Amino acid sequence: MRRLSTLALGFGLAVLTTPAFGAEPVPAAPPAPTGAAPGAAAAPTPTVTPTPVPTAPRPLPAADLGGRPAGMSPAESLAWDAGDLIDAGNTAAAEVKIRAALAQDPRNPGAHVQLGRLAFLRGDLAGALKEANMALAADPRDTAALYLVLRVQAAQGTAEQSFSRLQALANTHRDDLGVQLAYGEAQLLTEKVDGAIAAVGRVLKKAETSVAAMKLLARAYLALKRPMTAEYVLLRAIELDRDPEALTLLAGIRFDEGKVVEARVLLEEAVQRAPGYLEALNSLGCVYIEVRNYEAAEEVLQRTVAVAPGFAEGWLDLGSAQRGAGRFEAAEGSWKKTLELDKKRAEAWFDLGVLYLENPLPGRDRVKQLIDAINAFNGYKVGAGKDADPRADKYIGEARLLQKQEEDRRKEQLKTPPAEGGTEQPEG
Repeated sequence: MRRLSTLALGFGLAVLTTPAFGAEPVPAAPPAPTGAAPGAAAAPTPTVTPTPVPTAPRPLPAADLGGRPAGMSPAESLAWDAGDLIDAGNTAAAEVKIRAALAQDPRNPGAHVQLGRLAFLRGDLAGALKEANMALAADPRDTAALYLVLRVQAAQGTAEQSFSRLQALANTHRDDLGVQLAYGEAQLLTEKVDGAIAAVGRVLKKAETSVAAMKLLARAYLALKRPMTAEYVLLRAIELDRDPEALTLLAGIRFDEGKVVEARVLLEEAVQRAPGYLEALNSLGCVYIEVRNYEAAEEVLQRTVAVAPGFAEGWLDLGSAQRGAGRFEAAEGSWKKTLELDKKRAEAWFDLGVLYLENPLPGRDRVKQLIDAINAFNGYKVGAGKDADPRADKYIGEARLLQKQEEDRRKEQLKTPPAEGGTEQPEG
């Protein structure tokens, strides 16, 4: 069974005295194999992501209190409204608010962060990074901007790029809780879990009800494979605020315990509270796939890719739902879209191979489709490398055997003259 790849947090920092960084995206490492098998009703079933990222990180402690900070300028207020609209999945209205905010204050960090979030959702990492750097040029400690660059660098696979720079920032501004949490995210991302826990501890000493800190602490315990401790922390956070990310993290724990219904209920609440929360939407769709409710899965995953058309994982899972529902050509299109967004997404190659091997598509030449299956499995092996599922070779062998059988059948058919007075009907 395939687990959703975690959208881990990476970070970066741009200040007035230093150039922006991270301009060159680095391809992410190939994901693990899906483990699909010929004859399955649907493509490999994904599960719930254990460590989703915050939807709209905001400066502490306002984010934990869930309220709008007092004394905001008109531009800041518009930018805040845009963030709420993105959380709700209304990206078009959000962009209108952002443009209005920038018209009033072209340097407003919040507006640039929200514009960067839109770019990120569309798959424009360079654009997202540019906006984050513009926000940090105006305020080097803007928490939301730091978190945005965390996401961009994670997607680029550059986790270590600016660790020392953020470490220096955290050492200089020990009372800035947002910076301390960003530093904790960096620790967790670079597998310095003890450092992440220490950073959270510093925050909780000064803000013991910080839900953001509790979520980071829970993720650290999950990284240490201590789900019971993570659950305890998350339950405390949810008592304070039924935060969508906390609900989604807890859903991941419940799913791993085999409590699929509880996981679904938690995810449905997370999506209700934040309809544009990408990780909750995608995870909910995957839970529906797990229980073979493919129609519901497809509906939710269509919403996922509508919110984030650049999210390759969403397209990958949408294809799984569509194949489960018997919509094979739609599944093919979704997996091709996955590869368009991420050419090294090995699971999509595997799923296409299984589709071509097991499901003859209308109007397709069977021999050509079997050759496509072989090519897809070979593409999977290249992308997955040493982690490739050995069944790929088995499926290649099956496809070659079926290809030979079909070619032999056609040769024999050519040797047989058409019936007298009849016309031989060509077969595809």
